[in-house]
Amino acid sequence: MTQLKLVAELKGHEDRVWQVSWDPSGTRLASCSGDKSARVWSAISGANFFTSTDMEVDGSRGNLASTWQCLDVIDNAHKRTVRSVAFEPTRGRAIATASFDGTTAIWEKTDESADSYECVATLEGHENEAKCVAWAPSGQLLATCGRDKSVWIWESTGEGDFDCISVLMEHAQDVKMVLWHPKQELLASFSYDDTIRIWKEDDDDWVSASTISGHTSTVWAGAFSPEGKYLASVSDDRTVRVWMQNAVQENGSEEGFYYRPDTSYKCVAVVPDSVHSRAIYSVSWCASVAGEQSADTDLGFLATGSGDNSVRILSVSRKESATAADLDVALVCTQENAHGLSDINCVQWNPKYPGWLATSGDDGVIRIWHLEL
Repeated sequence: MTQLKLVAELKGHEDRVWQVSWDPSGTRLASCSGDKSARVWSAISGANFFTSTDMEVDGSRGNLASTWQCLDVIDNAHKRTVRSVAFEPTRGRAIATASFDGTTAIWEKTDESADSYECVATLEGHENEAKCVAWAPSGQLLATCGRDKSVWIWESTGEGDFDCISVLMEHAQDVKMVLWHPKQELLASFSYDDTIRIWKEDDDDWVSASTISGHTSTVWAGAFSPEGKYLASVSDDRTVRVWMQNAVQENGSEEGFYYRPDTSYKCVAVVPDSVHSRAIYSVSWCASVAGEQSADTDLGFLATGSGDNSVRILSVSRKESATAADLDVALVCTQENAHGLSDINCVQWNPKYPGWLATSGDDGVIRIWHLEL
Protein backbone atom coordinates (compact mmCIF):
# COMPACT_ATOMS: atom_id res chain seq x y z
CA MET A 1 0.00 0.00 0.00
CA THR A 2 1.33 3.44 -0.93
CA GLN A 3 2.02 5.53 2.15
CA LEU A 4 4.08 8.42 3.51
CA LYS A 5 6.38 7.49 6.38
CA LEU A 6 7.56 10.18 8.73
CA VAL A 7 11.36 10.21 8.84
CA ALA A 8 12.42 13.40 10.62
CA GLU A 9 11.11 16.45 12.42
CA LEU A 10 13.02 19.74 12.32
CA LYS A 11 12.18 22.06 15.20
CA GLY A 12 13.57 25.48 16.02
CA HIS A 13 11.33 28.11 14.45
CA GLU A 14 9.17 30.06 16.91
CA ASP A 15 6.28 30.76 14.52
CA ARG A 16 4.63 29.16 11.49
CA VAL A 17 6.95 27.90 8.75
CA TRP A 18 5.84 29.33 5.42
CA GLN A 19 8.13 27.63 2.94
CA VAL A 20 11.00 25.17 2.51
CA SER A 21 13.51 24.86 -0.32
CA TRP A 22 15.99 22.08 -1.13
CA ASP A 23 19.47 22.90 -2.36
CA PRO A 24 20.56 21.45 -5.76
CA SER A 25 22.32 18.48 -4.14
CA GLY A 26 19.20 17.52 -2.19
CA THR A 27 21.11 17.31 1.09
CA ARG A 28 20.35 20.71 2.62
CA LEU A 29 17.02 22.37 3.28
CA ALA A 30 16.22 26.04 3.87
CA SER A 31 13.11 27.19 5.73
CA CYS A 32 11.51 30.55 6.52
CA SER A 33 9.08 31.63 9.18
CA GLY A 34 6.85 34.19 10.79
CA ASP A 35 9.59 34.55 13.43
CA LYS A 36 11.46 36.80 10.91
CA SER A 37 14.17 34.21 10.32
CA ALA A 38 15.33 31.62 7.84
CA ARG A 39 17.19 28.45 8.79
CA VAL A 40 19.45 26.06 6.94
CA TRP A 41 19.29 22.37 7.85
CA SER A 42 21.09 19.22 6.77
CA ALA A 43 20.99 15.51 7.44
CA ILE A 44 23.87 14.65 9.78
CA SER A 45 24.85 11.73 7.56
CA GLY A 46 24.54 13.77 4.35
CA ALA A 47 23.49 11.85 1.25
CA ASN A 48 23.64 8.57 3.17
CA PHE A 49 20.41 9.60 4.87
CA PHE A 50 18.59 9.20 1.54
CA THR A 51 20.49 6.22 0.13
CA SER A 52 21.14 3.91 3.07
CA THR A 53 19.26 0.65 2.50
CA ASP A 54 19.39 -0.43 6.14
CA MET A 55 18.00 2.82 7.55
CA GLU A 56 14.99 2.37 9.74
CA VAL A 57 12.64 4.82 8.09
CA ASP A 58 9.74 4.52 10.45
CA GLY A 59 11.67 5.12 13.66
CA SER A 60 10.19 6.05 16.99
CA ARG A 61 8.92 9.61 17.16
CA GLY A 62 11.28 10.34 20.03
CA ASN A 63 14.28 9.97 17.71
CA LEU A 64 12.95 11.90 14.73
CA ALA A 65 14.99 15.00 15.56
CA SER A 66 18.32 13.19 15.98
CA THR A 67 19.13 12.68 12.28
CA TRP A 68 19.09 16.35 11.20
CA GLN A 69 20.88 19.47 12.39
CA CYS A 70 20.40 23.22 12.02
CA LEU A 71 23.49 24.66 10.30
CA ASP A 72 22.64 28.36 10.52
CA VAL A 73 19.96 30.77 11.69
CA ILE A 74 19.55 33.79 9.37
CA ASP A 75 17.76 36.46 11.36
CA ASN A 76 19.48 39.82 10.93
CA ALA A 77 18.01 41.30 7.75
CA HIS A 78 14.21 41.30 7.83
CA LYS A 79 11.91 43.28 10.13
CA ARG A 80 8.79 41.20 9.47
CA THR A 81 7.74 37.66 8.48
CA VAL A 82 10.02 35.89 6.00
CA ARG A 83 7.47 34.53 3.55
CA SER A 84 9.66 32.81 0.94
CA VAL A 85 13.08 31.20 0.67
CA ALA A 86 14.96 29.73 -2.30
CA PHE A 87 18.36 28.13 -2.82
CA GLU A 88 20.33 29.29 -5.88
CA PRO A 89 19.88 26.35 -8.28
CA THR A 90 23.33 25.84 -9.83
CA ARG A 91 25.67 25.44 -6.84
CA GLY A 92 23.45 26.28 -3.90
CA ARG A 93 25.99 28.73 -2.51
CA ALA A 94 23.44 31.55 -2.25
CA ILE A 95 19.98 31.81 -0.70
CA ALA A 96 17.26 34.40 -1.40
CA THR A 97 14.61 35.38 1.16
CA ALA A 98 11.50 37.52 0.58
CA SER A 99 9.74 39.26 3.45
CA PHE A 100 6.55 41.03 4.41
CA ASP A 101 8.79 44.06 5.00
CA GLY A 102 8.84 44.42 1.18
CA THR A 103 12.49 43.49 0.71
CA THR A 104 14.33 40.51 -0.74
CA ALA A 105 17.72 39.58 0.73
CA ILE A 106 20.53 37.63 -0.93
CA TRP A 107 22.72 35.53 1.35
CA GLU A 108 26.00 33.86 0.49
CA LYS A 109 28.25 31.51 2.40
CA THR A 110 30.90 33.33 4.38
CA ASP A 111 33.37 30.71 3.16
CA GLU A 112 33.12 27.82 0.70
CA SER A 113 33.59 25.30 3.51
CA ALA A 114 31.51 27.21 6.07
CA ASP A 115 27.92 26.59 7.08
CA SER A 116 27.14 30.23 7.91
CA TYR A 117 25.67 32.88 5.58
CA GLU A 118 25.95 36.66 5.34
CA CYS A 119 23.67 39.18 3.62
CA VAL A 120 25.37 40.50 0.47
CA ALA A 121 22.45 42.38 -1.12
CA THR A 122 19.01 43.76 -0.28
CA LEU A 123 16.57 44.22 -3.16
CA GLU A 124 13.99 46.96 -2.62
CA GLY A 125 11.08 48.03 -4.80
CA HIS A 126 7.85 46.32 -3.73
CA GLU A 127 5.45 48.78 -2.10
CA ASN A 128 4.50 46.33 0.64
CA GLU A 129 4.60 42.59 1.36
CA ALA A 130 6.84 40.47 -0.86
CA LYS A 131 5.20 37.05 -1.19
CA CYS A 132 7.65 34.88 -3.15
CA VAL A 133 11.16 34.74 -4.59
CA ALA A 134 12.37 32.29 -7.25
CA TRP A 135 15.65 31.75 -9.12
CA ALA A 136 15.78 30.95 -12.84
CA PRO A 137 17.55 27.62 -13.57
CA SER A 138 20.64 29.52 -14.79
CA GLY A 139 20.99 31.34 -11.47
CA GLN A 140 21.34 34.64 -13.37
CA LEU A 141 17.75 35.83 -13.02
CA LEU A 142 15.60 36.24 -9.94
CA ALA A 143 11.85 36.90 -9.78
CA THR A 144 9.87 38.36 -6.89
CA CYS A 145 6.17 39.11 -6.45
CA GLY A 146 4.02 40.82 -3.91
CA ARG A 147 0.82 42.18 -2.50
CA ASP A 148 1.28 45.27 -4.70
CA LYS A 149 0.12 43.13 -7.69
CA SER A 150 3.56 43.27 -9.30
CA VAL A 151 6.21 40.84 -10.52
CA TRP A 152 9.81 42.05 -10.55
CA ILE A 153 12.63 40.44 -12.52
CA TRP A 154 16.19 40.98 -11.37
CA GLU A 155 19.47 40.13 -13.11
CA SER A 156 22.67 39.21 -11.32
CA THR A 157 25.61 41.43 -12.30
CA GLY A 158 28.12 39.55 -10.14
CA GLU A 159 29.57 40.07 -6.67
CA GLY A 160 26.13 39.91 -5.10
CA ASP A 161 24.74 42.82 -7.14
CA PHE A 162 21.35 42.70 -8.87
CA ASP A 163 19.67 45.10 -11.29
CA CYS A 164 15.92 45.26 -11.81
CA ILE A 165 15.31 44.67 -15.51
CA SER A 166 11.51 44.59 -15.57
CA VAL A 167 8.46 45.40 -13.44
CA LEU A 168 5.30 43.59 -14.57
CA MET A 169 1.92 44.99 -13.49
CA GLU A 170 -0.69 43.05 -15.48
CA HIS A 171 -2.21 41.13 -12.56
CA ALA A 172 -5.33 42.72 -11.04
CA GLN A 173 -4.72 41.46 -7.48
CA ASP A 174 -2.01 40.10 -5.15
CA VAL A 175 0.55 37.83 -6.78
CA LYS A 176 1.02 34.79 -4.56
CA MET A 177 3.85 32.91 -6.27
CA VAL A 178 6.38 33.07 -9.10
CA LEU A 179 7.89 29.98 -10.74
CA TRP A 180 10.46 29.53 -13.51
CA HIS A 181 10.12 26.94 -16.26
CA PRO A 182 12.80 24.23 -15.78
CA LYS A 183 13.98 24.19 -19.41
CA GLN A 184 12.88 27.46 -21.06
CA GLU A 185 13.27 31.10 -20.09
CA LEU A 186 9.61 31.46 -19.13
CA LEU A 187 8.17 32.67 -15.85
CA ALA A 188 4.78 31.74 -14.38
CA SER A 189 2.94 33.85 -11.80
CA PHE A 190 -0.09 32.85 -9.72
CA SER A 191 -2.56 35.39 -8.39
CA TYR A 192 -5.48 36.35 -6.20
CA ASP A 193 -7.17 37.44 -9.47
CA ASP A 194 -7.80 33.70 -10.19
CA THR A 195 -5.34 33.56 -13.11
CA ILE A 196 -1.89 32.32 -14.02
CA ARG A 197 0.28 34.40 -16.34
CA ILE A 198 3.19 33.24 -18.45
CA TRP A 199 5.93 35.81 -19.06
CA LYS A 200 8.73 35.80 -21.63
CA GLU A 201 11.48 38.14 -22.76
CA ASP A 202 10.75 40.18 -25.90
CA ASP A 203 13.11 42.84 -27.28
CA ASP A 204 15.01 43.29 -24.01
CA ASP A 205 11.83 43.55 -21.96
CA TRP A 206 9.52 41.04 -20.35
CA VAL A 207 5.90 40.75 -21.50
CA SER A 208 2.80 38.77 -20.62
CA ALA A 209 2.80 36.03 -23.25
CA SER A 210 -0.40 34.30 -22.16
CA THR A 211 -3.04 34.21 -19.43
CA ILE A 212 -4.28 30.87 -18.10
CA SER A 213 -7.84 30.92 -16.78
CA GLY A 214 -9.99 28.16 -15.31
CA HIS A 215 -9.74 28.36 -11.54
CA THR A 216 -12.67 30.07 -9.85
CA SER A 217 -10.77 31.51 -6.91
CA THR A 218 -7.24 32.49 -5.80
CA VAL A 219 -4.48 30.46 -7.47
CA TRP A 220 -2.02 29.87 -4.65
CA ALA A 221 0.78 27.94 -6.27
CA GLY A 222 2.02 25.80 -9.15
CA ALA A 223 4.64 23.25 -10.15
CA PHE A 224 6.10 22.28 -13.51
CA SER A 225 6.62 18.65 -14.41
CA PRO A 226 10.35 17.76 -14.40
CA GLU A 227 10.66 18.07 -18.21
CA GLY A 228 8.49 21.19 -18.28
CA LYS A 229 5.74 20.02 -20.60
CA TYR A 230 3.03 20.23 -17.95
CA LEU A 231 2.10 22.75 -15.26
CA ALA A 232 0.05 21.88 -12.17
CA SER A 233 -1.81 24.60 -10.26
CA VAL A 234 -3.72 24.64 -6.97
CA SER A 235 -6.34 27.04 -5.74
CA ASP A 236 -8.69 28.30 -3.11
CA ASP A 237 -11.38 26.54 -5.18
CA ARG A 238 -9.93 23.24 -3.81
CA THR A 239 -9.08 21.82 -7.24
CA VAL A 240 -5.82 20.74 -8.82
CA ARG A 241 -5.54 21.52 -12.51
CA VAL A 242 -2.91 20.23 -14.92
CA TRP A 243 -2.12 22.27 -18.02
CA MET A 244 -0.15 21.17 -21.09
CA GLN A 245 2.08 23.51 -23.02
CA ASN A 246 0.87 23.83 -26.59
CA ALA A 247 3.14 23.30 -29.59
CA VAL A 248 3.29 25.38 -32.76
CA GLN A 249 3.92 23.78 -36.14
CA GLU A 250 6.64 25.48 -38.14
CA ASN A 251 8.24 24.89 -41.51
CA GLY A 252 11.82 23.73 -41.05
CA SER A 253 12.60 24.01 -44.79
CA GLU A 254 14.97 21.12 -45.54
CA GLU A 255 13.84 19.05 -42.59
CA GLY A 256 10.13 19.64 -43.15
CA PHE A 257 7.71 20.60 -40.40
CA TYR A 258 8.65 20.55 -36.74
CA TYR A 259 6.98 21.64 -33.52
CA ARG A 260 8.30 24.19 -31.06
CA PRO A 261 6.86 24.87 -27.59
CA ASP A 262 4.37 27.71 -27.40
CA THR A 263 3.62 29.99 -24.44
CA SER A 264 -0.07 29.01 -24.30
CA TYR A 265 -1.45 26.15 -22.20
CA LYS A 266 -4.58 24.03 -22.24
CA CYS A 267 -6.16 22.16 -19.34
CA VAL A 268 -5.71 18.37 -19.66
CA ALA A 269 -6.81 17.23 -16.18
CA VAL A 270 -8.85 18.50 -13.24
CA VAL A 271 -8.73 16.87 -9.82
CA PRO A 272 -12.13 17.63 -8.26
CA ASP A 273 -12.65 19.67 -5.12
CA SER A 274 -13.50 16.53 -3.15
CA VAL A 275 -9.80 15.67 -2.75
CA HIS A 276 -9.29 18.48 -0.22
CA SER A 277 -11.96 20.07 1.96
CA ARG A 278 -10.24 23.47 2.20
CA ALA A 279 -7.95 25.67 0.09
CA ILE A 280 -4.86 24.02 -1.41
CA TYR A 281 -1.81 26.15 -0.70
CA SER A 282 1.08 24.22 -2.20
CA VAL A 283 1.93 21.67 -4.89
CA SER A 284 5.15 19.94 -5.95
CA TRP A 285 5.88 17.53 -8.82
CA CYS A 286 8.48 14.76 -8.77
CA ALA A 287 9.60 12.17 -11.29
CA SER A 288 8.93 8.48 -10.76
CA VAL A 289 10.25 7.15 -7.49
CA ALA A 290 13.72 5.59 -7.78
CA GLY A 291 13.76 1.83 -8.07
CA GLU A 292 10.35 1.63 -9.66
CA GLN A 293 9.88 0.52 -13.26
CA SER A 294 8.80 3.62 -15.13
CA ALA A 295 6.51 3.16 -18.12
CA ASP A 296 6.37 5.69 -20.93
CA THR A 297 2.99 6.77 -19.63
CA ASP A 298 4.25 7.44 -16.06
CA LEU A 299 4.65 11.16 -15.30
CA GLY A 300 5.46 10.86 -11.59
CA PHE A 301 3.70 12.18 -8.51
CA LEU A 302 2.12 15.39 -7.30
CA ALA A 303 2.11 16.30 -3.62
CA THR A 304 -0.42 18.84 -2.34
CA GLY A 305 -0.73 20.62 1.01
CA SER A 306 -3.95 22.18 2.24
CA GLY A 307 -5.72 24.20 4.88
CA ASP A 308 -7.54 20.98 5.80
CA ASN A 309 -4.30 19.89 7.57
CA SER A 310 -3.61 17.09 5.10
CA VAL A 311 -1.07 16.11 2.45
CA ARG A 312 -2.24 14.23 -0.63
CA ILE A 313 -0.12 12.27 -3.11
CA LEU A 314 -1.46 11.97 -6.67
CA SER A 315 -0.06 9.81 -9.44
CA VAL A 316 0.04 11.34 -12.92
CA SER A 317 0.05 9.27 -16.11
CA ARG A 318 -0.91 9.45 -19.76
CA LYS A 319 -3.89 7.40 -20.85
CA GLU A 320 -2.51 4.61 -23.03
CA SER A 321 -5.53 4.44 -25.32
CA ALA A 322 -5.86 8.18 -25.85
CA THR A 323 -3.91 11.13 -27.15
CA ALA A 324 -0.93 12.54 -25.30
CA ALA A 325 -3.13 15.37 -24.12
CA ASP A 326 -5.25 13.11 -21.92
CA LEU A 327 -3.95 12.49 -18.41
CA ASP A 328 -5.01 10.37 -15.49
CA VAL A 329 -4.46 11.99 -12.09
CA ALA A 330 -5.34 9.61 -9.27
CA LEU A 331 -5.20 9.89 -5.49
CA VAL A 332 -2.79 7.23 -4.17
CA CYS A 333 -2.01 8.37 -0.63
CA THR A 334 -3.53 10.54 2.09
CA GLN A 335 -1.71 11.83 5.17
CA GLU A 336 -4.28 13.34 7.50
CA ASN A 337 -3.14 15.80 10.17
CA ALA A 338 0.35 15.85 8.69
CA HIS A 339 1.17 18.75 11.02
CA GLY A 340 -1.41 18.07 13.68
CA LEU A 341 -4.31 20.51 13.46
CA SER A 342 -2.25 23.06 11.50
CA ASP A 343 -2.48 24.26 7.91
CA ILE A 344 0.07 22.80 5.49
CA ASN A 345 1.84 25.80 3.97
CA CYS A 346 4.40 24.07 1.75
CA VAL A 347 5.22 20.69 0.21
CA GLN A 348 8.49 20.18 -1.64
CA TRP A 349 9.89 17.03 -3.25
CA ASN A 350 13.65 16.48 -3.05
CA PRO A 351 15.19 17.31 -6.48
CA LYS A 352 17.83 14.57 -6.34
CA TYR A 353 16.22 11.78 -4.33
CA PRO A 354 12.74 11.03 -5.70
CA GLY A 355 10.20 9.97 -3.12
CA TRP A 356 11.56 12.20 -0.32
CA LEU A 357 9.20 15.02 0.66
CA ALA A 358 9.58 18.02 2.97
CA THR A 359 6.51 19.74 4.42
CA SER A 360 6.00 22.78 6.65
CA GLY A 361 3.02 24.09 8.57
CA ASP A 362 1.50 26.55 10.98
CA ASP A 363 2.82 24.43 13.86
CA GLY A 364 6.34 25.80 13.23
CA VAL A 365 7.73 22.36 12.36
CA ILE A 366 9.33 20.95 9.20
CA ARG A 367 8.77 17.27 8.52
CA ILE A 368 10.64 14.91 6.18
CA TRP A 369 8.66 12.03 4.68
CA HIS A 370 9.49 9.02 2.51
CA LEU A 371 6.98 7.77 -0.08
CA GLU A 372 6.73 3.99 0.13
CA LEU A 373 5.03 2.20 -2.76
